[in-house]
Parts: sequence; structure tokens; C-alpha cells
Amino acid sequence: MENQAIIVIDESEPENEITEIGEASRHSQDLGAGNQSEQEEEHADGRELDHYMDHIESRLEDRRNGARGERKSSSVCIFPISKTIPFINDRAERPEIVSIGPYHKGMDPLTDFEEYKWIFLERFVSRGKSLRFCLDKMMDMEGATRCCYSRDLSWMSKKDFVEMMLLDTCFVVELLRHIGNDRDSSEEDEEDDPIFTRPSLIPPLIRDLLKLENQLPFFVLEFFFDWSKGERGKNTLHELAFKVFDLALPRSPDAILPFLDADAKHLLDLFHKSLLPPKRVMKTDHRWPADQPMQCVTLLKSSGIKFKSRRSDCFLDIKYKNRELQIPSIIINDFTSTVLINCVAWEQCHEESSSYFIDYISFMNCLISQSADVSFLCSDGIISEFSHDYHYVETLFKRLGGSSGFKVRDCYLSEEIREIEAYYSSNWATLKRVYFSTPWSFISVFSAFLLILLTMVQTIMSVWSYQSQFG
Repeated sequence: MENQAIIVIDESEPENEITEIGEASRHSQDLGAGNQSEQEEEHADGRELDHYMDHIESRLEDRRNGARGERKSSSVCIFPISKTIPFINDRAERPEIVSIGPYHKGMDPLTDFEEYKWIFLERFVSRGKSLRFCLDKMMDMEGATRCCYSRDLSWMSKKDFVEMMLLDTCFVVELLRHIGNDRDSSEEDEEDDPIFTRPSLIPPLIRDLLKLENQLPFFVLEFFFDWSKGERGKNTLHELAFKVFDLALPRSPDAILPFLDADAKHLLDLFHKSLLPPKRVMKTDHRWPADQPMQCVTLLKSSGIKFKSRRSDCFLDIKYKNRELQIPSIIINDFTSTVLINCVAWEQCHEESSSYFIDYISFMNCLISQSADVSFLCSDGIISEFSHDYHYVETLFKRLGGSSGFKVRDCYLSEEIREIEAYYSSNWATLKRVYFSTPWSFISVFSAFLLILLTMVQTIMSVWSYQSQFG
């Protein structure tokens, strides 16, 4: 019995050992599985962390791009004319002779003049300036120059953009020197000079320099102008630009003097600033409706308001005093049409710009409701007799003035308009408008008054005769 027990004991020990080994093996497997799951969890956490990192980095990049976008939008200064401005005159809105900048590049019939730009580039380089240096500087300015245009220019390669900017910049600089006669005495006109051989191109070329869609950044023009001026250069870029523009719109030197060192985005901006009237203190009256329209010339004249042309270098400088509206004379031709349309477009597009031209156009739109109003303004010398016909003048102010919101209360002419309205609504103005607006109405009123007077005299004489007879 003891031996059997010993045998049993001896037999059971291996089983216990096997059991213990199995349990140890399972325990080690459990530990291995646990370590593997922990590693998988660590990998999962790592992937999640990488995902968060990508997300945060993406947000940071978006913020950086947004900041760059804001800086870019603040430098944008060359726009296409807004579609809110209705078509008025294609010659005043689109380039006539030459495309400057990317907006009209390669368009017919502007391509005919492209070859002449190489003549001006050669003339610019002949001043002793290295073509390699010109290209190098323009490449340095390429990024800042692209940011000045509101349209996406990604379709233009860097090579094409730099070539275009170099050609157009040298063309504008040399064109200003040529028209403004700011060249050395040693420079002679060449037979292949497109301007010397065809001087009739000068007026449309000057107009092309003032079209919003045809602008170059002023800092580019100024750099290449100053760099190529040399010791014998007589004028700054500001002086030369005003000298050229004065050929189309002559003004006194005193009117231009304050703007000879003005900051400008481009040539149109410089010219726009020089045309603005002196700043006025606007008195806001909230009791006066902001959208109250002003009456036309015919109604104002019939109410007793006189119109007078006044001498001024700024045709926006309108004054009203003692029932007399004084408006500087203006000639409505191709040049002034170009100036009015593009200055209004510039003020609509550029948030930092003033709204003087919008206010002026809206004011004139109120005055002109029919061709007869244009006739009155011409007879008073306010619109020059050398202007386009009455219908064109009426259409210009109506379409251009109707495209922009006119806030009378915020207008630089708000004080003048308020005084005009106050007089127009007075009893005396109403009396004149109703009873004395035309000679026939005056004769009718005078006849009625004379009839009443004669009737009264006849009555008095009858009473006097009766009293004499029976008195």
C-alpha cells in the first residue's frame, strides 16, 4: 500500500509539472499578448498624435497664407473696370493704341504696337544701363509687382511676366520723356520712331496712360526712371507726368505744386489726386433724408437760382452762394470722358480712395435730366461749346451717375445741396416757379393783376360818381 502510494505520488508529480509548465506557458503568452496590445496602443496613439500634428500644422499654414493674402490684398491697386459701370465709350475704357500690363496683352488691334516697344527698350538701354541689370531688378520686383494686380496671373510664367513688365516699364518711361521733351539735346528723332512719324498718336497714347486697366505700379516706374535719369535729367517722374498730362488738360503750376512728391499707386492715382478739390468740413444733418434727390437745371432756374461758370483748375470745386451756383467750366471730349470714367472706376474699386468723382458725377446727373438742361449749362459756359453733342453729355452723366450710390448726406457737396434744397422749398421760390417761370406765365399773372386793378378802379369811380350825383 505504501509502495502504491509512493507510485501514485511519483506518477502525479510529472502531471503537476506539466500542468505548471502549461500554466506558465499560458501566462507567458498572456504577457506577450499584453505587451503586443500595449505596443499596438502606443502605435495608435502615435498615429493619432501625427494626425493632430498634421491638423495643427495645416491650421498654422492657413493662418500664414491668410496673413500673406491680407498683405497681398492691401497692395492690390490695378483692377478691371467694375461691371456695375455700364458701357459708355469703348475708347474711354479700353486701350486704344497700346496695351500696358497683363489685362489686354495680346489683344487685337493692340498687337500692332508691340514691336515698337522694343525700340523704346533699346533707347532705354542705350542710356548706358546694362540689360542684364534691368532684368535682374525686374526679377527681384516680380513678386511685389504681381501682387498689385487683382486678377489671377498664374497663367503667365515668370519669364513672360518679367519680359512684359520690362518692355512696358521702359516704354512708359521713354514715352513720358519723349512727349514731355525731357531728353538730352544729343538725342535725335529717328525715322522709325512711331511717335515722331505719327504725332496724331500722342492724344490717344496719353489717354491710354490714364486707363485703370492699363496701369503699372508706380514704384516700378519710379525706380527705372530715377535709375536711368542720369546727371542731365531735368525732371522727376511726377513733374514729367504732369507735364505730359497738361498737354490734354492745361492747369496752372500752382495747382500741381502740392502733388510733386505725392505718394501714388500708379499714374492714374497720381492724376486723380491732383484733381481733387480742397478738403471741406462736412456738416451732417440727420434730419435731412440721405437719398433726397436734387432738382434739375430747368427747375432750379425757374425757381430763381442762377448758374455761373467760374475759373478754377479743379472742375470739381463747386460753390453755391446767394442763389448762385458756380460750377467750373469743363469740356466733355475724349480725354475728360476717359478721366471721368476711370476715376470713378478707381474710386469704386479702391477702398482707401476718396469718392469726390463719384459725388461730382452724381451731382451733375441730378442737374441733367434732359438735353435742355445740357443746353442751359452750355449757354452759361459751364459745359464748353467744344464738347461732344448734348445727347452724349446727357448719356455720359446719366449712365455713369446712375451706376454709383449717391449719399447726399456724406457727399463733399452736401452743404451746397442742402442750401439749394432749402431755397427751392421756400415760398418765394415756389411763387416764382409757379407764376413767373416763363414770360407767358408772367404776362398771364400781370394781365390778371391789371384786370383786377381796373375792376377796382371802375368800382371806385362808380361809387364816387354815385355819391357826387346823390350826395
